[in-house]
Amino acid sequence: MLRVAFLLIVFVFAILLSWQITSSDAGVVHFEWMGWQADTSAWFAIAILIAVVAVALPLLRLLMFLMDAPGRVGKASQRAKVRRGQEALALGLIAAEAGEFEEARRHADKAEDLIDEPRLALLLQARAAEVSGDTAAAERAYAGMLQNEDTEVLGRKGLMAAALKRGDRVAARAHAEAALKASKTATWPFQYAFDLAVQQGDWENAIETLDAGDKRKQIEDKVAKRRRAVLMSAQAQKLERERRADKAAEMAQKAFRMAPAFAPAAALAARLLVGEGKAERAAAILEEAWENGPHPALAHAYRDLVPGESREARSERMRAFAERRRDSRETKIVLAELAMERADWGGAQAALEDAYRENPSSRICILFAQVARGRGDENAARTWLAQGAAAPREADWSDLDPEGPAFLYDDSDWARLVYAFGDGGQLIHPRMERGGNDVLGPVMAMPTAVLTPPKAELRAERAPDDAQSEEVEEIR
Repeated sequence: MLRVAFLLIVFVFAILLSWQITSSDAGVVHFEWMGWQADTSAWFAIAILIAVVAVALPLLRLLMFLMDAPGRVGKASQRAKVRRGQEALALGLIAAEAGEFEEARRHADKAEDLIDEPRLALLLQARAAEVSGDTAAAERAYAGMLQNEDTEVLGRKGLMAAALKRGDRVAARAHAEAALKASKTATWPFQYAFDLAVQQGDWENAIETLDAGDKRKQIEDKVAKRRRAVLMSAQAQKLERERRADKAAEMAQKAFRMAPAFAPAAALAARLLVGEGKAERAAAILEEAWENGPHPALAHAYRDLVPGESREARSERMRAFAERRRDSRETKIVLAELAMERADWGGAQAALEDAYRENPSSRICILFAQVARGRGDENAARTWLAQGAAAPREADWSDLDPEGPAFLYDDSDWARLVYAFGDGGQLIHPRMERGGNDVLGPVMAMPTAVLTPPKAELRAERAPDDAQSEEVEEIR
């Protein structure tokens, strides 16, 4: 209104100027307009001007009000219509969550008529259909959201959930990946696209999805690195099965670089490199892996790197390898087994006693039994074997397979490792979980037959009533 008053004052002054306002002296105003002349004092002219403005402003305001009246009535009607539509939406959502499908549908239809906002109406229809169990109707509503950029991600989420309910993981993954491309901020597309790719054993696409989530800071950096190491190891094993050894070795080495403490990656990379005739590179990987996380599979792989090697040379090489982590329990076991190779039973027993104090497992009991046999104390050996039959098993030891390479994981094992190691830094042990037998006998030392007296001699020495000892022997 102040602006209007200002414009009126300017207008009046303009008229005065058009009347050729002149001042004959300081207190008189003379003006002419269309042959009409008047003389008055300056103060009276100012009073007239103020009176004109004072009268004109209310009249102008009334005129403007009357001119805007139709628009005001229309806006009020529209606001009332929107309020009714919003109320219908609210009541519809409440009814949908309460399971009152027909009531929710009625409110949804009413809201669609009252509000020119099909996005909200589609959402209400989808929720109502979901609550009622009408998956087809919910999918139709969510599919309608794909036409609008603002609701595409929501529509993808609904369609993905519907696909998961009917067990169609391929369609669910497609919607999750489409949502991942459509939204740069939503976290659920990354989580579902990644999880579904892992469940399907699609390691390559899982890596790409992980990279996308990592760039968007939707996952912690250290978790992303460990997950990537597992995925690359799984992909390397897959490439090995496809007889693409060169690509497999390259992928396995990348996995090892991502997580040097991940023993399966190091063991796989070393095995593949040995197959390519790169034993020195394999040895470097195993040595670094041992320093980051000693594991019996690493020692087992390092032992066999040099074929045709003399026992003395191998013993010296293994000693240097083990002592890279002198504080490790695995190092003590390796040193004990090397002492057994030299028939240094006292040194072997001293090393085993340290390992036994840390974890009195069946593996240590079996090694104690071999030390006792090396000394010729068969009764002590039987006692240790009996104790080993009841002692706890070592999970890491179960990852070794006497019939093949270590860490023979299938796709479901790798999928579990993605989260077990990726999120928590822990290995899983499928052979133990499936009830597979542990490796019996030492992992590093001479073959069991070399350290064991001939069975004929043992039978001659045994008493006839040693039935329990016989059963223990069968464990081996």
